[in-house]
Amino acid sequence: MKKRNFALLSTAAMLSLALAGSIGAVVTASASEITQDSKDPITTTVTYNVDTTWKLTIPESIVVEGEEATVSASDVTIEKGETFKVTVASANEWKVESGEQSLDYDLKVNDGPDALTNGGEVLSLDAGTQEGSATLKATLDNEDEKKYSTGGKEYEDTLTFTVSDGTEA
Repeated sequence: MKKRNFALLSTAAMLSLALAGSIGAVVTASASEITQDSKDPITTTVTYNVDTTWKLTIPESIVVEGEEATVSASDVTIEKGETFKVTVASANEWKVESGEQSLDYDLKVNDGPDALTNGGEVLSLDAGTQEGSATLKATLDNEDEKKYSTGGKEYEDTLTFTVSDGTEA
């Protein structure tokens, strides 16, 4: 008999908790009430919000006269009418340098005919486009420079990639 009463009490307790949860959900879901005495309409606001997001992957390094390198964007979510744009600038005005010596180089996108200049566009995606990529290739500006050794020295430049996604003030 005791086991049966305990089972009934347990069932009653669970039903009470379930009912309390249901009532709480109904109460919190209702922000405005209308009664039979009122004919006034009730309004509510519908909202939607998605934050601007994106992921940009740039190569760790680019070797002049070496393999192509890829810049890629993924998970791009920007506002309608905006453009996701990646630009690049060279710290040494498109020269790889070692001490007093320097070599001019060109950086081209997707085998395009024109070399990039500071602020040049690497990649551009319209709103609604979730991903994209661009291939970069660095070559010596003067073919005659290929005839000479760098003397075991590594020549360097630093590229700075900048992203605009429509959120700039």
